[in-house]
Amino acid sequence: MKLKKAFPFILSGVLMLSAFGCGNNSQSKKSSSKSDKDWHSEMIEKSLVSYGNTNAMKEKIKKAQSGKEVTLAYLGGSITEGLTAGPSQCWAKLTYEYFAEKYGKDDNVKYCNAGLSGTPSKLGILRLKRDVLANKPDICFVEFAVNDAIDGEHKGAYESIVKDLLEQNVAVVLLFSVTEADYSAQDYMKAIGKHYDLPMISYCDALRFMFENKQMTWDDFSDDESHPNIAGHELVAEMVDHYFDTVINVKSKAYTMPAEPLNTPRLSGADIYESTNLNPASIGSWVDGTNINDFKDGWTHKADSGNKPLLLKFKGRFAYLIYKEVGGGDLFGKAHVKITCNGELYNELDVNAVTSSGWGNPQMINIGMQTEAVDYEVEISMTSGDEAKEFQVLGIGYTT
Repeated sequence: MKLKKAFPFILSGVLMLSAFGCGNNSQSKKSSSKSDKDWHSEMIEKSLVSYGNTNAMKEKIKKAQSGKEVTLAYLGGSITEGLTAGPSQCWAKLTYEYFAEKYGKDDNVKYCNAGLSGTPSKLGILRLKRDVLANKPDICFVEFAVNDAIDGEHKGAYESIVKDLLEQNVAVVLLFSVTEADYSAQDYMKAIGKHYDLPMISYCDALRFMFENKQMTWDDFSDDESHPNIAGHELVAEMVDHYFDTVINVKSKAYTMPAEPLNTPRLSGADIYESTNLNPASIGSWVDGTNINDFKDGWTHKADSGNKPLLLKFKGRFAYLIYKEVGGGDLFGKAHVKITCNGELYNELDVNAVTSSGWGNPQMINIGMQTEAVDYEVEISMTSGDEAKEFQVLGIGYTT
């Protein structure tokens, strides 16, 4: 991979947007004395929201230059996973390769892509320890701006990710995305980034700048409503590479962790129980294993297997049921979940695996909230009428 890339699609003859998020592609490009190269350079500059405190990143760069092993990790949704571009052409892989070529020696720079389609930060924090921290990352990019809602639950989960990474001496970089409809949760994420003095890169800001000035259309960047196409991934990678190129010239200073959080990072330290680390008290009519990538170690109730409950016992404060969600069909059904805390009934609820927005994705629901760790018993069976249907428990998210 070459260290300097040219982004091919910004041409003087392309048709441009009439509005800043999406809009009509029929209007012509606004006349300007700036060249395409000038517009492109300004766009790249607009993407860099803040260098934040540069001390951690510069230490990781020096570590890579010395020949010591350095791991770059990426946590996010489908944009990070590389949907539409593929694993070898996504922005995460491209920026890893750039960093490795620019700062690494031999094969000392390692890659960990923990992007997972359709997942917000409230599931990302449950995956953080297993999918990211277990790989001992030195640098971690966090991307959830188009998957998160703007509410307290997501704010707390996102800040929990940031806090847990920083406490493990990871250099954190926040990346902000946007959809064709101009949705992005970046405003609250920027506030968290500012609070923790983090580097922030916003392709949301960069695209808005180009759209407002009629220098690009959404179709130049994406082939659907939210995911960069191959050229779009290359553009996002160029924005990240610009940060890597310039951060070494920014003055460093000692970093001090904020004394108080900005929100309530109540999921800090979260983890997942799966069949690999939790033996059911009773497996009932269920079997080990599920069929979602990154969640293959749960438990499945298969059609016509009977209806003896799966019984899981564990200790924790907060508890989340992670399950497979589908969009329709007759195979999957509803599960009845009974939760007991310290021997007393806490709650009972039915969880429907079939929703209009499902597509075979992991979904989660809170099933317990306690101020201190308690002994949970979670009993899961199929609801009346759905005994002959399937349900997949992908895991139990928890905090201690």
